[in-house]
Amino acid sequence: MSTQNDQGEESPVLGVVLDEASKKPELTATVEQIAQMLAVIEKDVLPVTEQGVAKGNKVFGAAVLDANFGTVLAGTNSETTCPLFHGEVKVIYEWSKIVPASERGAAAQSSVFLATHEPCCMCVSSILWAGFHTIYYFFPYSVTTAQGIPHDINTMHELWGVNSYRKRNKYFSSRCLIDLIEELDDSVPEKKSLQDTVQRLVQAYDTLSNKYHSEKASNPNNTLVLG
Repeated sequence: MSTQNDQGEESPVLGVVLDEASKKPELTATVEQIAQMLAVIEKDVLPVTEQGVAKGNKVFGAAVLDANFGTVLAGTNSETTCPLFHGEVKVIYEWSKIVPASERGAAAQSSVFLATHEPCCMCVSSILWAGFHTIYYFFPYSVTTAQGIPHDINTMHELWGVNSYRKRNKYFSSRCLIDLIEELDDSVPEKKSLQDTVQRLVQAYDTLSNKYHSEKASNPNNTLVLG
């Protein structure tokens, strides 16, 4: 079977092979690890995101954590500086400045990448290319869309005809923190406290999202390429 390329020439169609046998295991996390990641978002990422939104940037932030879930580096969206500086990409860029090139592969593989929002196609690819195997995120795509930023799903649909990347593949495994919390048994004593933290974060990010949308049109540094 063949198809025509942009020049009208015949070219073979490459089959897509899903190697289920080599995909990474499903991520889990202890109650303590979940609580630590929520604390990183609230104490390390959120404050810099508040500063970023004040300059006209979107609400997406991220952090690199060590194997013990301690913060190595936290950052936020800086699209007013460069359109490629989504929160995840900006964090990888800054992280690469403090980790020698010869050590980055091993460092990434032994680290945890934490995103406030499920990474878009550019960001999740960047995380992959940086070498991270473990990705946690707080808000899933459905919440990002509800916050008025549907570009994550739209770009994947328009470019590749899919609604999401494969969350478990041979490169990495990703998991939503909110899902992990909801899956805890109600008998777990920390579940209510974790849910309270989730609600606090949801309210904080809703406030920031509303601020961004209300001010973006009047911000001369916002290109609004996608809105």
